[in-house]
Amino acid sequence: MNNKYVNRAKISEAKFRELVRFFSIDLTAIQIAELTGLNRNTVNRYLTEIRRKIVRFTEATSPLITRKISEEESPDGNQFVILIREQDGRVYTALCDRSDRSALKEIENRYDLIIDMDTGKHLYKSGNKLHPESSRRKLNRIESFWGNAKSRLSKFKGMHSSTFRYHLKECEFRYNNRNEDLYQMLLKILRNDPLF
Repeated sequence: MNNKYVNRAKISEAKFRELVRFFSIDLTAIQIAELTGLNRNTVNRYLTEIRRKIVRFTEATSPLITRKISEEESPDGNQFVILIREQDGRVYTALCDRSDRSALKEIENRYDLIIDMDTGKHLYKSGNKLHPESSRRKLNRIESFWGNAKSRLSKFKGMHSSTFRYHLKECEFRYNNRNEDLYQMLLKILRNDPLF
């Protein structure tokens, strides 16, 4: 089928755009499958690929340079920490293997919040003592992001550790572009970098 968003597409472009529209308003795969008439496994496959493109987009546009964790080396279970940084009103996230202490020490000073997924502990980096008001606003934005992310991630009722990175980056993408038309933005990203 001819589809400018998907190479070797098995669904029509109109059906794919419908799927992206429902994804952009944050419906679950089951809801999207019911509304589009597509098989749930097909929907899950497309949503995973869309999330992979979001990861590529967020990492390409992030001002932070960190060692990326590839899909093959994604930590199992709770063996990682989430690193969060706020800069110019935007939030950036990264995952780091908790057992890789040298990498963690090397990059932890670039982040404002470190969350250990094993213990649940949050480590806030100290704010700017000369400008406590701006530090408070920064902390509020980080807490707002993390509150939204936790709420959004809880609706999945658990997920495989290999997909956690995709969902975290999706939360980052949604938060940083909350005032944008996500549907149009996603279509533009996918037109420039088609699925599969």
